[in-house]
Amino acid sequence: MILTGIFYAMSAESIKQKLLIFSKTLVSLLIIFGALAWVNENYTKPILKLQRPSHVYMLEKTNSLNKIDALYNLSKKDRGVYFSELIKENQQQFTAIDHKIQQHWIEEAGFSFPSGHTFNAFLFAMIISYAIYFNRSKPKWRKLFFLPFLWALGVGVSRVAMGAHTALDVSAGATLGILIGSVFLYFDYTRHWLTGKK
Repeated sequence: MILTGIFYAMSAESIKQKLLIFSKTLVSLLIIFGALAWVNENYTKPILKLQRPSHVYMLEKTNSLNKIDALYNLSKKDRGVYFSELIKENQQQFTAIDHKIQQHWIEEAGFSFPSGHTFNAFLFAMIISYAIYFNRSKPKWRKLFFLPFLWALGVGVSRVAMGAHTALDVSAGATLGILIGSVFLYFDYTRHWLTGKK
């Protein structure tokens, strides 16, 4: 968020304008990302109720897959406690899984679809790529606009590699991030308000 604020502020001429644009960008992003994350965790995921691949894996390894529907009736906190105990009681079954990944599976006890991390990464990629591409004070940087998308893609791939999400979860998160980023950026009012340009 700070980096995005800096890129937007570079186009301003005076220090006062730079500080104003930086502040507006930072506050806007905090509100937008906070609100969208809250909606995703409290409404979208609980309504769709798709299971995480890591949960299915843990239950399959312990011959407990028949409990999955009952588990998803528990609170997120109680699911985390259940998976923590499950791993402790069946350590032999999970020796091939790194301890940090096991811990991540326990902490990520919520629903799966869509991937919030991937959504945020691609939304950020849209916003920061726009700032790089249209930065008048550093026109040579324009060709680097694709770099945030490589980072976002890395985030999505890592979510699948860790077993926290399926490819469908990540694809949906990426698509939503790009769509909402596009809507946010292509409203002239939003752009002018952030950059101070008419």
